Amino acid sequence: MAEPAKNLFKPHAVSLLTIGQVLNQLSAQFPDLSPSKLRFLEEQGLVQPQRTDSGYRKFTDLDVERIRIVLELQRDQYLPLKVIRQYLADLDAGKTPSLASAPKPQIAKVVRRKKVSRIELIAETAITDKLILEAQEVSLLPEEPFDGSAIEIARAIVHLQRFGIQPRHLRGLKASADREIGIIEGVVAPVLGKNDSASRSRAAHYAAEIENQFASIRATLMHNVIDRIDS
Repeated sequence: MAEPAKNLFKPHAVSLLTIGQVLNQLSAQFPDLSPSKLRFLEEQGLVQPQRTDSGYRKFTDLDVERIRIVLELQRDQYLPLKVIRQYLADLDAGKTPSLASAPKPQIAKVVRRKKVSRIELIAETAITDKLILEAQEVSLLPEEPFDGSAIEIARAIVHLQRFGIQPRHLRGLKASADREIGIIEGVVAPVLGKNDSASRSRAAHYAAEIENQFASIRATLMHNVIDRIDS
């Protein structure tokens, strides 16, 4: 089971990695990552690697995870470093922070419509062929070509591997999402039936609002469990 959020970045005895080893771990997911970028994140106080007597930087596995979070928030949610820094500070303080900022709707829509091949999906998310097949078996991923949503799902699947969570464990999650989608489609169907642009816009607004409320309930239920673990 994963550590509580407040312990996520506490130092403890682990193997130490060089800048080159950190780049090797993250380059598949972040091809533009460079030593200068890592040094910049350190200068901004977002990561604090240890230093050897000779002044060489050494990173723990938790430092790497922290860097991964920063880079994902920059790339996927277009967040400024000030917001990311506060988000990490809240995690360090044992809080369960939420991000008020999110991708602009039009940008997010373009990202979701992006089409990639199987090879590109592997290169962008570091997912394996085996994981792709397992995810397709439980309908988490579609057949090739993959869209932006598949990229996000693949990335999450790769991350969940760190906790021993396999695609087959997510059958219930997929079933729950399908039920929520069914509810939303039932609510907006009468609005869409009017078949005009204003109705489509209103239906999209209703769907987004319902999804937000579903997400709020889901997050609250999960936070209750996390609070019990952390108590």
